[in-house]
Amino acid sequence: MENNNSNAKRTKGLIVCGVLLLSVVSASWMFYEEPLSNHECFVSITAREMLKSGDWIWPTCNGESRLQKTPLSYWLVAGLAKITGRVDEFTTRLPSVIFGVLSVAAILYFVNQWLTFRIAVLSGGVWATSMGYICYTRNARPEMALTFFVLLCFLSFYSAITEKNRNRQVVYTLVFWVSFALGNLAKGPAPLPYVLLPLFFYISIFRQWRKLFSWESVAGVIIFLAILLPWPLAIAHKVNWDLIVWKHEFVDRFFGNYVPGHKPVYFYLMDMFIFVFPWVAFLPMALATPFFKVWNKKRPVMQFLWLWFVADLIFLTINGGKRQHYILPLMPAMAILIGILMEDMVFVRKAYTPKYAGGVLRNHIAAVIIAAIAGIIYIVKTNPQLLSGAIIIGTAGIVILAVTAVLFARGKPAFACGATFAGIVVLVMIAYVVFVIPLNYNQPSREFTQLVVAKIPAVEKEKLVVYKSASKRFIHYFGRPVPEIETKSEVDKLYNEGWWVVAFGIPLDELLQNGHFEIVYMEEEAERQKGNVVYGALLHKSAKPVEGNM
Repeated sequence: MENNNSNAKRTKGLIVCGVLLLSVVSASWMFYEEPLSNHECFVSITAREMLKSGDWIWPTCNGESRLQKTPLSYWLVAGLAKITGRVDEFTTRLPSVIFGVLSVAAILYFVNQWLTFRIAVLSGGVWATSMGYICYTRNARPEMALTFFVLLCFLSFYSAITEKNRNRQVVYTLVFWVSFALGNLAKGPAPLPYVLLPLFFYISIFRQWRKLFSWESVAGVIIFLAILLPWPLAIAHKVNWDLIVWKHEFVDRFFGNYVPGHKPVYFYLMDMFIFVFPWVAFLPMALATPFFKVWNKKRPVMQFLWLWFVADLIFLTINGGKRQHYILPLMPAMAILIGILMEDMVFVRKAYTPKYAGGVLRNHIAAVIIAAIAGIIYIVKTNPQLLSGAIIIGTAGIVILAVTAVLFARGKPAFACGATFAGIVVLVMIAYVVFVIPLNYNQPSREFTQLVVAKIPAVEKEKLVVYKSASKRFIHYFGRPVPEIETKSEVDKLYNEGWWVVAFGIPLDELLQNGHFEIVYMEEEAERQKGNVVYGALLHKSAKPVEGNM
C-alpha cells in the first residue's frame, strides 16, 4: 500500500514537471531571437536609463519622463540587467516568461486543491498552449505580470473563503493582498476593476460579506497600502500633485477621450476566441454550462470562474479605450473552465454523453485543422518563399493528429491529452522557426539601427540626433538616448557643426530637398511607421558615398 502511494506521488510529480516543462518551452522558445517591438522598448529603454541614472523612482524613456505606467516591469528588467550586464531581448522578456510559468504553477496548485489533480493538469495544459499565453509570455510589456497577479488574486481569494483550515485561510488572505498590491505596481490601476468588480458581484450574489471581516483582512489592507503607496506618493510629491498624466491614462482612456480605441462593441467577443485558440470550440460551452446542476460539487468553482470572466468582459466592453491585450487577464478563468469541460468529456462523461462528447471533440479538431490550413495558405500565398516551412509544419500537424487519434482509439485518453499538449508546443516551436521569426516586422529596424551604430565612431555616439522622431526600437538598439529635433533650422545648425543625423520617410525627404545633406547610409526598409515600412538614412557632413539598398 505504501509503495502504491509512493508510486502515485512520483507519477503526479512527473506529470507536474511535464506540464511546467511544456509551459517553459511554449513561453520561451526563441524568445530572445525576435527583435523587440516598439512597446517593449518602452520597458527596455526605461530600465536601461534607470540603471544609468541610479534613479529607480522617476522613470525616463529617451530622456523624457515615463510616468504613464507603474514601475514594476522597469524594476525587474533593470534588476536582471544588473546581473547580466546588459538590457537586451533576453533580460527584457525574461520576467514575462517567469510570470507565465508561475501562472501555470498557480493553476496546478489551486485547482488541485479545489477539484482534482486531473482537472488541474488539463487546465494548466490548456492555459500553457493557448494563443494568449504563447504570445504574451514572450512579450516584455507588463501584460503577463498583470495577468499572473490578477490570477493569483482570484485563486487565493476563493481558497481563502472556502478553506476550512484556519492557518491556510490566513495565508491565502495575505497572498491575495500582496498579489493585489504587486498587480497594481505591475500595471496600475488595472487590477482595481479587474479584481474588485467580479469579486463584488460574487460576494453580493453568494452572500459572502461576513467572511471579509477578519483581522487578517485588516492586516492585508495595511500590507497592500505599504507595498503600493510609496511610489505614487513619491511621484505625486515630485510633481507637486499635478497628476494630469495619470488622469489621461486612467480616466480619460476609459471614457475613450485619450487614445481612443475606435473598436466596435463586440470587439472582445472576437478577441476571446483568438486568445483561447486552439481551444475555441470549448469557449461557448464554458460560458453556457456552469449553472447546470449536473456539475454537482464543481458548480461553485465554475460559477466563480464564470463571474470572473463575464464581469470583466462586460467592463472591457463598455471601456472606451479598447485594446486587444486588455482581455488577457480574463483568459486563465476560461482555461480552467475548459479544463473542467475536457475532464468530463474525455474521462468522466457525466455531464455529457459519450456520443455528444465525441462529436464535440471531432468537430473541434476539424475546426482547428481548417483554421490552421487557412492560415498556412494565407501565409504561403503572401510569402511564397515559406512554402517549404508550410510543408514541414503541415506534416508535423498530421503526425501529431494521427498519434493523438490512435491513443484515443486504444482507450488511453490520458496519453492522448498529453500528446495533444506536447504536439501543440512542438507546432509552436516549428512555427517560430519557419514563420514567426522570418516574418517579424521589427527586423528591418533592428538591422538598420545596428548598421548605424557600426558607422558612427564610438567617441561620437553622443553627437547623433533624429529629425522629427524615431521609434523606440531605434532608441533601444542604438543603446543610448537620442535627441529628437523638431525644426529643420536646428538640424542644419547641428549638421554643420559635425553632428550625425538620422531621419525616416517624409522628414528625410524634407532634409534632402535642398541637397546639402550628405548620406552615409540609406536603406529602403529601415523603419516601421503606422503599419508601413519606410526608408531611412544616416546623414553626416563630408560623408563617404551613399551605401545601402534603395
